[in-house]
Amino acid sequence: MDMVKAGVVGVIGVLLAVSLKNHKAEYSAYVALAVCFVMLESIVCYFMQILSGMEMLRGYLRENYSYLTLLLKAVGATYACEFCAGICKDAGYGGVAGQVEMLGKVYILSMGMPVLLSLMESIQSIAG
Repeated sequence: MDMVKAGVVGVIGVLLAVSLKNHKAEYSAYVALAVCFVMLESIVCYFMQILSGMEMLRGYLRENYSYLTLLLKAVGATYACEFCAGICKDAGYGGVAGQVEMLGKVYILSMGMPVLLSLMESIQSIAG
């Protein structure tokens, strides 16, 4: 799905959800959720293209591709947390959305610690 189609789907979905909100509020939430899942499907398609590019990069890195794995996990966690937080905000649960975002930040920070420690060890071994 290219960007124009995604924009059209998003705008039509929001207009439909807003028009349903006056009559049946629960249906507007379902429409918004459906639009989110359509967008998520598109994101997954693009992410698969990125993964195939990463596989080519993996060939260049030979055996040391643990950092590439961490990068992919961090990107996936970022998208998942953003998606979930957006749904929570749309449903009116801003507090839950904030906690989901905080969890994502802490998770990514914890994933980055081994990279930071490895960098510090490398600097220490070079410095002597």
